Amino acid sequence: MGGSHLVIGSGWHSTLFYAEVESLTNAPLIAHSDRIVEINKIQNLEKSATVNQVLAPWHQGEILDYEEKFEQWLDSINLDIKQSIAVKCTRHGEKIPTVRKVDIATKMGAFLSSRDFKINLTSPEQVIEVIIEGELIFWGLPHFDFPPRTGWKDRVATARPFFKPVSLDPRQARLMFNLCGAKAPFLDPMCGTGGILVEASLCDIQAIGVDLDPEMVAGTKKNIEWCNGQAEVICGDATRLADLGITGIDSVCFDPPYGRNAWRSDKGVNFFSKVLNSINEVCNVDATMCCMLPASADGSSVIDGEYPVMEELFLKEGWKVEQYWFIPVHSSLGRLLVRAKRLDAE
Repeated sequence: MGGSHLVIGSGWHSTLFYAEVESLTNAPLIAHSDRIVEINKIQNLEKSATVNQVLAPWHQGEILDYEEKFEQWLDSINLDIKQSIAVKCTRHGEKIPTVRKVDIATKMGAFLSSRDFKINLTSPEQVIEVIIEGELIFWGLPHFDFPPRTGWKDRVATARPFFKPVSLDPRQARLMFNLCGAKAPFLDPMCGTGGILVEASLCDIQAIGVDLDPEMVAGTKKNIEWCNGQAEVICGDATRLADLGITGIDSVCFDPPYGRNAWRSDKGVNFFSKVLNSINEVCNVDATMCCMLPASADGSSVIDGEYPVMEELFLKEGWKVEQYWFIPVHSSLGRLLVRAKRLDAE
């Protein structure tokens, strides 16, 4: 409506969808549902991990009373009468038995035919996308030719030349990258197989990766070359980053050892505390960091303790937790995605 855009989410994780859209656009949003938000600008959404489509211009109505609004909307936009067109209808959430997608698409198609548009359901030159959400209906013209995630399956961890079972999948790597508002110089201090660095390279962000294992460093370099990217990859200790000559970092993302067993001793927690301190030493004031932490299956505990313990750990090492999101994994394990801001030491 008006000059705003309607952003359609993938449905994977609604709160992360909201957060990523706000982080990428740096604009406030209006939530219409778990998968639909309204926003006044859409720059950077082509990089999103959670967005399916953007509609603009768009309109909405009630599922049982939308025809007049749809016809008025058609008269108000600039569709090309010489190009073929189709209506694509999608339903979110609970189905209303008396309303069928095909009936709505057929009715809208009849409105278009009455205006002498040529309907082509196979390979249309123009598309009107329709979203049914409960008792509401939204429609508009798609901004993207393909969803932002198109082609991601070609770079899943198992498709890369170097792979380990603990490799982070592209969706979560890109999501972390986007949520930290990644800008150069960017650091992954525990880069593993390089999944986060691959996403940074594809976004043309100058990145540095560090890992203690020479095999991981060599494998990450192979994965960066495979995606035609560029990143500096260093064999080194994440607890002593300043010794590697790293400095002036503005953005940090990392995925520490996966699984809660890695944190079930003071040694594991102390190691993570040293990593946070080491990252702090090489970052600029107001640097942003995102990381994944192991959590219980219901998200009630993290780093093998209650959430306040984790937050105090970050604060002790100079980081203020801004936001966190729980991501279910399986029946006995979850993950906590944490976004934190570096505090001014003074």
